Amino acid sequence: MLNVDEFESVFRAAAKERFRFAPPEVATLLVVTDLEGEDEEVFLDATRLLLEPLVEGRDVAWEVRGAGAWEGVEGVLGLVDEVRPDLVVTYRNLRSDAWKYSYSLGVYLNALTRATPLPVFVTPHPRAFPALGWKESRTDSVMVINDALTGDDALVNWGCALTRSGGTLHLTHVEHDEIFARYIAAIAKVPEIDTETARERLMEQLLREPKDYIESAAAALAEAGVRVDVASHVFRGHRVSDYRLIAEQHDVDVLVFPSLEEDRLALHGIAYSLAVELVTTPLLMI
Repeated sequence: MLNVDEFESVFRAAAKERFRFAPPEVATLLVVTDLEGEDEEVFLDATRLLLEPLVEGRDVAWEVRGAGAWEGVEGVLGLVDEVRPDLVVTYRNLRSDAWKYSYSLGVYLNALTRATPLPVFVTPHPRAFPALGWKESRTDSVMVINDALTGDDALVNWGCALTRSGGTLHLTHVEHDEIFARYIAAIAKVPEIDTETARERLMEQLLREPKDYIESAAAALAEAGVRVDVASHVFRGHRVSDYRLIAEQHDVDVLVFPSLEEDRLALHGIAYSLAVELVTTPLLMI
């Protein structure tokens, strides 16, 4: 017969967090560039093509602000206050020659993600890749990344909205193996806890929760009539290479990840590092 603690554990294990389908409402897009004339038009055409799954069938206003419409970080943030968009669209290393190097996303993107709650869609820099190869993407392979995916409905809903009908939405949760090892090392010093049982059962539970959540997402999207396949990627790891391998194996067209840690005081570590490395892949930072 179960004691009170065991009964409570069984009850809690049975309580699963389920995905709630709620497509993002997008009425206004703010496009910020440092381009002019034909260069800006070419960039806009490519961006419209890439974002087609998100805007198709909707009356969406595209508010474009080019090189002469703003100055400095305060100018960009002022555009957000002026337009009040649902999504900001720009590219890495805006108004900077840092696009020549894979070091950062640039000060303007840092400001947009830190100072506003808006999602930001980021393309490769048009000067770094003048052919704009990403515009040919069918956006039929979109990957959502979070090291705490369970319950992040907004991230999944945005990823789904960017996935073309008939495409694949890759939902990815990577359990940080070094942090897990540190906790197991601490548990090993507590005589009352069986270390091997804790090692096996704890990791099993940590991986089961995102798996169950992803299954609920697939079921909810199917019930809503959304024609996308949902692929589950739940495993142990922590390196940028773990994420990058999945993105490369599945020819991911857009990468979706949280821009800030939960306290919203710092940029999200591993996902941000991945974003800096994948310079040819469009991103959605939420």
